[in-house]
Amino acid sequence: MRNSAILQCLPLLADALGRAYGVAVEIGGTDAYTTGKIIRLPSLPADADSTFLGLVRGYIDHEAAHVRFTAFQVLSQANTTPLERHIWNIFEDWRVEAKLAAYYPGCQQNFTWLIRHLFLEGASPLPSGVAVVVDWLLLTVRSWSVPELAPRCQEAAAVIDQDWPGLRPDVEPILERMRGHCPDSLACLDYARQVICCLKESAPSPRQNPSPDLAVSTDMQSLISAGENDLPDDFGQVLRKSLGQNATEINRLTVAIVGGKPRLPPESKDRAAIDHAIAGLRARLHGLVQSSRMVRHKPARAGKIDTRRLHGVAVGNPRIFATHQARPAINTALHVLLDTSGSMRERIGFANQCCRAVAQAMALIGVSVGITAFPGSEPGTVVPLLRHGERSNQYQDVGARGMTPMGEALWWVLQQLSSLPEQRRMVLIITDGSPDGAANVRAAIKSATALGVEVYGLGIDSPHITTLLPGRSRVIAAIDELPGAVFAMLEQTLV
Repeated sequence: MRNSAILQCLPLLADALGRAYGVAVEIGGTDAYTTGKIIRLPSLPADADSTFLGLVRGYIDHEAAHVRFTAFQVLSQANTTPLERHIWNIFEDWRVEAKLAAYYPGCQQNFTWLIRHLFLEGASPLPSGVAVVVDWLLLTVRSWSVPELAPRCQEAAAVIDQDWPGLRPDVEPILERMRGHCPDSLACLDYARQVICCLKESAPSPRQNPSPDLAVSTDMQSLISAGENDLPDDFGQVLRKSLGQNATEINRLTVAIVGGKPRLPPESKDRAAIDHAIAGLRARLHGLVQSSRMVRHKPARAGKIDTRRLHGVAVGNPRIFATHQARPAINTALHVLLDTSGSMRERIGFANQCCRAVAQAMALIGVSVGITAFPGSEPGTVVPLLRHGERSNQYQDVGARGMTPMGEALWWVLQQLSSLPEQRRMVLIITDGSPDGAANVRAAIKSATALGVEVYGLGIDSPHITTLLPGRSRVIAAIDELPGAVFAMLEQTLV
């Protein structure tokens, strides 16, 4: 169920693909792009159809291929023209996708679907004028992966042969050499420059058109001297625009990114109260865990005689012995999500106490604990205060400031939990108010349920969390109420 839920949930799918490729994937805003180290997706629809899912998969695969295999400094170090960069990008897209597919064969299916979707199902008519030359180059390279593009290539070739009859015989051998041997980004640039040399040497068009519009001009020089804005969209641009359409509409999903926040020294005046809460919670949880781990007797043919089953001798039942059978131990991860927004300013000391008490009590019974605060110093960020696997005493208090991006933070936590090995996974949200976007929170909770992640809420002197998590939340006003509240919520999960 976990893998199926991840594949159908865009924020978790994006994160899983990024982890597989060793690149960071961020989600939010209205644009799709890559910085060379990070792949950025726009905010995602809460309910995506299979087409949008395919676009996301294809885009992450495509940009991950660039992050892993493109030497971006090639263009920055070379004195390139807009056309050189454009044709280089056509060639480089094909090269890096082929390399990624060699490492991850499943990527080829995503790329094939993407090419068919963009160039066959959603194909626009061939451009008029000299722009058809660039389109022909793109279609030819893409037809190497999807042969169904051959008719469109032939259509473009017929236009080129009519206006520039000597061009294709010069360019096609270059493309075949590239297809056979193109080891790196620099080689792609060399092939692009070879193609442009052929364009410069092509015979003048019999129908010269002085129009500056690239889409209608048949003058080859207009293509060679074209600016960035004059050239048609390349493969990546078309894909980014498809993802970014209507990215500002409501009910879109955004995932927080890691930020920072100043740490505070722990308040020593309340140490006794924290220790008391830890002891109380630990005692309850310890008793619960011990009872769940207690051995039970099982009838057997050998072992210690069970006097309660001696009557079996009279009827020939040899199972008069008893063996001990241990129940499984706890295999649980708990992630505490702490609201540190401005409204928590008067309660943040209390909330920090709760985090510290829960972390230490849970760690003592063998639960893997993580703690994350939201927001960080910047909007839409989270601050990991304790990562899974770290010692609970490494937790440091934080102050309160900012908005309440609970949904973005919860999505980030779900991404972290999805990669943990523990069978049971829980989230405990500690907050005093309502989130900025309740729809985003509800979508995250729904996906958590599909993943088997249990989400609980602890209201700090405020009942707002009970509207989001009815039946799975408690409200407390003092630290001595913490053991009873946490135990009541988590008892069934920990057994």
